[in-house]
Amino acid sequence: MRWLAFVLVVSLVCGCLQASAQIKVEEVEVWGLPVGMSAQNLVDALNRNKQTVCEAAIRPMGFKEANVFGMDHISLVTLRSAESQPCEKGSTPNVAISHQLNNTFMIKQLHTAEFQQALTSLYANQANDSAAVRAIQKRFVRTTTSIYQAMLRKLQTPNQLTIPQCMAVLCSTAADTVREKALVQIATKLRVEADAHQLVPFMQDPLIGTWAMQAVRGYFKYHSVPPTNWAKVLPAYIQALNAPNPTVTTMLAIMLAQHQIPRQLAPRILTNGAVTMHEILHGKHPELVVFKQQLYPLLSYLSATEIRDETAALAYLSQFQKK
Repeated sequence: MRWLAFVLVVSLVCGCLQASAQIKVEEVEVWGLPVGMSAQNLVDALNRNKQTVCEAAIRPMGFKEANVFGMDHISLVTLRSAESQPCEKGSTPNVAISHQLNNTFMIKQLHTAEFQQALTSLYANQANDSAAVRAIQKRFVRTTTSIYQAMLRKLQTPNQLTIPQCMAVLCSTAADTVREKALVQIATKLRVEADAHQLVPFMQDPLIGTWAMQAVRGYFKYHSVPPTNWAKVLPAYIQALNAPNPTVTTMLAIMLAQHQIPRQLAPRILTNGAVTMHEILHGKHPELVVFKQQLYPLLSYLSATEIRDETAALAYLSQFQKK
C-alpha cells in the first residue's frame, strides 16, 4: 500500500508552475473528457499558456472540480464533477469556531507526509493496535519521526470543538483551508457509527474527499457495520463510489470488501455506483494498474468468483449496465 501513501500526498500538494518544456500527450491521461474534446486539446491549451499539468491551470478552463494526480510516469487528470454536493454552502461560518480551527494547524502542516502518517495511524493508536502502527510506519519510511510524533500528539489533544460545530463549517462559506481543518477535527472525534456515516457524502468533495475517506475508513477498521444497517446507508456510499477521485473509490472499495457488505446489495452498488470503476478499468497507461488492483477484491467478493484483471472485471460489471 506504499503507492497509496504516495498518491495521497501528491494529490494534496499538487502545485502549478510555469512549464519549462512542452507537455507531451503521452505523459497525460485524462478521464471525464466532454464530447468533442481530446486529451491533445487539453495539452495544447496548457502548452499555449506555458503551464504545467495542474489544477490551478485546468479549473479556469471550465472544469471547476478537476483533479490532478502526479504519478511516476504520467499525470492523471480527472475532469468530471461530482454527481451531487453533500450540502448547500450558504451559511456564514462562525467566526469564533473558524478562529479555533485556524489555531489547530497551519495549512502547510496538513499537506505533509508526516501529517498523513499521523492521521492514518490515529485510530490504530486509539485502539492500541501496535502492529497496525508499525505497518503504517513502514509505508512512511522517509518521514521525520519527531515531526510525525508531534503531529500525532496534536491530533490526540482534546479541544472543545464538537462534531456538529465542525459539520456546520463544512457546509458554510468558510475558506477551503478552514473546511480542511474542520474535517480533520471531526476525524479526531469519531466515536459512533452515525457520525462516521455523516462524512460519506463529503467523499465527493474535490478538496476534502480524500480526508473524508481516510476518516471513515480509519474509524471502521475498528468498528463493524451491522449487516442490517448497510441498506439504510447504502445510497450515500453508492454516490461516494462515483466520486471522480480514483483514490477515494479504490479505498472505499477495499473497505466494503473488508466489511463484507451483503452480496444481495451488489445490483444496487454496481448498477448505480460503478462510474469511476469503469474509468479506472478503462485506464490506458500501465501505471494505472495500481488503481485497478484495488477494485478486484470487492468485485471478486460480490461475484463470488476470482477476478484478477480488467477484462474479467469489466465482464462482471457489464451485467449491471443500465439498458
